[in-house]
Amino acid sequence: MEDRLSSLPDDLLHSILRDLPLKHAVRTSALSRRWVPQWIRALADSPVLDFTDRDFARGQPPARAAATVGRCLRLHAEHGTPLDAFRVAPVSPPGPGYGAFGRDVIGWVAAALARGAREVEVDLTPPSREGADHGSAAFLDLPGDLFQARSSLERLALGRLSLRAVPLPAAGLAGLRSLSLSHTDVTDEAVRGVLAGCPALESLSLRCCALLTAVRVAGERLRALELLGCRAVRELRVAAPALESFALYGDVILSTADWCESVAVDFAAAPALRDVYLSHMVGFDTLDRNHDHYYPFVYHVPQARILTLCSVGLVVPLLSRDSDDDDRFDHLPYAHVNAGEDTYIDMPNLQELQLLLGSLEEEILSQDPRFPERVYYFFQNTSLPVLERLFIRLSSNPAHGSSSSATALADEDEDDDDKDIGFRYEIVLGQLTFIKVVHFRGTWRERRLVVFLLERAPILEQLVLVMAEGGGAPGDERLEDIQEWVSALQKASREARTSVCRPSEDDSPNHAHTRFFHEDYCCNHQE
Repeated sequence: MEDRLSSLPDDLLHSILRDLPLKHAVRTSALSRRWVPQWIRALADSPVLDFTDRDFARGQPPARAAATVGRCLRLHAEHGTPLDAFRVAPVSPPGPGYGAFGRDVIGWVAAALARGAREVEVDLTPPSREGADHGSAAFLDLPGDLFQARSSLERLALGRLSLRAVPLPAAGLAGLRSLSLSHTDVTDEAVRGVLAGCPALESLSLRCCALLTAVRVAGERLRALELLGCRAVRELRVAAPALESFALYGDVILSTADWCESVAVDFAAAPALRDVYLSHMVGFDTLDRNHDHYYPFVYHVPQARILTLCSVGLVVPLLSRDSDDDDRFDHLPYAHVNAGEDTYIDMPNLQELQLLLGSLEEEILSQDPRFPERVYYFFQNTSLPVLERLFIRLSSNPAHGSSSSATALADEDEDDDDKDIGFRYEIVLGQLTFIKVVHFRGTWRERRLVVFLLERAPILEQLVLVMAEGGGAPGDERLEDIQEWVSALQKASREARTSVCRPSEDDSPNHAHTRFFHEDYCCNHQE
């Protein structure tokens, strides 16, 4: 087959390659030798050197991949193009010690800083794969003088690199607006040292940092904060008046009991906070909701407008005061604590809610299989006066399903309504216009939840059920049965439209949060 592209003029080839992602540009080398200098030239003309695509060096030994990165950096410098961003994530970093490869990485970072790069990203974390042991990978020590000179650096992202030898605060980090530390050996003191010297910092992400135990974050300009997969954290203190976005993948149920390991939280006023993601880490799936020594983290962020909350965080505890001078719960905003009664939380600004649910059977507390699950308690004990959009993401694992999907619609004796749940007062979701349920299998518990919502949304406009895929997923015949069932349901809103579809057919709106940390391998497997 004739290769007509290779016969095009150099300038035209260059313009084509300049707009291609690096991995696609590199692959043109297979067409002919003529393409190799063309994609290197296109790379040298770009203000961004991005080697984070794992396909870039796939199949190459680390030494060869490192040589390619070094060559590109030299050619870029020779060409004289300003360097705005340098990003690299080797597909297979060497093991402990790093050796010459480590010196290469340090050299790349130093060269990027010397050339005025505003963004540097280096991720040496091995790619996630089944059976990977990230704990076996060593940290690459950054030299103490790397960030001592003032620089143009505004965004820094490090994975598997150590800051232990870097004196903090550092002049080279003073202009940072964004800092991300992933799978590093950063300590509580180091975090405080970095923040003390970064007055312009707007975004901070700490991910899978095993040495963090007492995280204290303070910043007048900080707008986004992520604390993800840091298992050892037992204290979190945040003082960020401009904070707009907060994501926690850790302990979303906090203890006030003297006899168990507690998590101390001091979340100062954040009037601008609008976007919150709270998801509990694995290993704490069962809780006694009748115990008065637990409360959810959500009590600290009642002003959120957009919220993602996992099923563990939905637990509404029974709190009681042991005596008149017991002040254990005085810091809980909007929590009304009355002896012998459920707590109650007001979320007056919440417009978009996403619930990450596991098995709907996990909260069976009596012989009656229709005993209300935690999701019902949440709606009973939470005021949501302006909630407009509700997203429910059921477990994608069929092993976590509520009952056998093969018999989910077959048992006509099961009651689908909630007449035995026994709410203390009427629940009305008066502003709710959109509901979407993902990984729906049609089990009777899932159907009961849909019925519950439809009967309490008087101005609902649309309900979307996105069916599960993989093992236990309904076939075409059962999908038609579910479509017929949902169409016939009684609804509080006469205008409500219902649809049932497979994921590939779904074109309806999604929640603002589409990344789910409980499904992210590296957060659940760390050193």
